[in-house]
Amino acid sequence: MSEQTIDFDKNSPVGGKQYDTLIAKALPGYDIMHLMALAYLRSQLSEKADLLIVGAGTGMELIKFAEGNSQWKMLGVDPSVNMLSIAQEKINHSGLSERVQLFQGYTQDLPTDSVYDAATAILVMHFIPDDGSKLTFLQSISQRLESSASFILVDVFGEKGSDELEKIISVLHCFWEETGISAEKRVELIESFHKGVYPIPEARVWELLQQAGFGNIIRFYTGLWVGGWVATKI
Repeated sequence: MSEQTIDFDKNSPVGGKQYDTLIAKALPGYDIMHLMALAYLRSQLSEKADLLIVGAGTGMELIKFAEGNSQWKMLGVDPSVNMLSIAQEKINHSGLSERVQLFQGYTQDLPTDSVYDAATAILVMHFIPDDGSKLTFLQSISQRLESSASFILVDVFGEKGSDELEKIISVLHCFWEETGISAEKRVELIESFHKGVYPIPEARVWELLQQAGFGNIIRFYTGLWVGGWVATKI
């Protein structure tokens, strides 16, 4: 693909150790987003369930979801060695290694004979260009889910260059200033957005989800430029 993609081991705008602190400041409602995702999963899943966490990163979802239910088992998938090393430290520290496993790579690298009761892809797909790669990404998740399984997708969304998104970005600058992000880092974040983040309008999100085999789509979260959707594997 011709577009630039962000590699969290090589050209990330945020170092692994800094990621957790900065992301909580940069994304409005970051903690609430995960709490709402957990609430949705608890409303849909039984006490025992297998979850696929795509883009596990430093382990935010893994820890929160594992602590939210004492019997769920999870597989966290991520291509970043650095991110997963941080996640593994958290898993070990929390005593969750028997229920939470990690896989370094991509969802399409996973065997298709293992299927899951639910999956999440939180703050992942907006790093993937919409050149067929977003659809392939969603299909790789759908193929590894049970029928009627729940799926949670959270991403930066909107149309780049549109008046609406530009107004939201102007609000974000002020929001980031209020949360204590330095002027230099604010510039870096916007540069990274323009170079390596590929948001799409909500209508396109729905279209791709449906093409990948999902239905019953509902937007459950909005934080300025971040949207969260829940869907069901048909």
